This record gives sequence, C-alpha cells and structure tokens, in this order.
Amino acid sequence: MHTHINSFSVPVSRGVLIVGLCLLPTLLALAQEPVARSGPALYRQYCASCHGSSGRGDGPVASSLRVEVPDLTRLAIRQGGFFDRDRVERIIDGRFVIGAHGSRTMPIWGEALSRAGIGDPNAEAATRTIVGRLADYLWQLQRTPPAEPKPVP
Repeated sequence: MHTHINSFSVPVSRGVLIVGLCLLPTLLALAQEPVARSGPALYRQYCASCHGSSGRGDGPVASSLRVEVPDLTRLAIRQGGFFDRDRVERIIDGRFVIGAHGSRTMPIWGEALSRAGIGDPNAEAATRTIVGRLADYLWQLQRTPPAEPKPVP
C-alpha cells in the first residue's frame, strides 16, 4: 500500500494544530462548569454586563435599563463601613428584594443556577458556592470610606 503525503497537507495540518492549541485555553474556560470558576470569572460572566468590569454600575447594558445600576464598590460605605456578606448573597441569589426598587430587575441568579443543575443532587451546594464566590469578590471590590476630616486648630 502506498501512502502519499502531499506537500500542502503538512503545513495545513501544522497550522490547524497550532490554531487548536492557541484556542485550547479559551475552549477549556468555556467548557468549565461555573462552580469551578473563580469569583472574578463568575463576576465577568454574570455581573459585568450591567455593573461594569470594575463594579461601578457602568456596564455596557446599564444605560439601557430603567433603573440605576448600583455601584458595587460602595456597598460597605453605604452600610457605615460594614460589608453585609449575608445580605449581598441574598440579593445575588434572589432571596432579598429591595422594596423601593419595585419589581426585581436583576436576574435571580440562585434560581437560574439551580435550574441549570436540574437532576444534579449537588446543584444547591454548587449554587451556594458560586454565590459565595461572587460575594467574596464583591468584598474585594469595596472602596475604603474616606477618612474623617481633621479639625482645623
């Protein structure tokens, strides 16, 4: 049996291999389960479109919403310097709705993530892990409150 390798097929095969290797990290990231992602990666996937990459409420979708998107870097400042992690988790997963805002505009991520894992006995634990990582990342984004002005002598 005679095998003929055409001179064109070797460079093409090598090119396909190189492109495939370059795309491998991206493909692996896309295939990765949300529960395996870091807080910053989860934030970019679920939150940045509205809240912006830095959490200041200036994401690309924010201007098209009827409500003001909150600056997530000021959560602790608005609570007197205390970051209420439990409240933040409840807001993310949908168990806490801010009444003054009327209907809920933000997606109910806890519900959406749990539905994505229907049939998976670990779906609730995975959802809690994801919400916890998001809350941890939001804590890292907090701006420090401005220092108290010193009295002038």
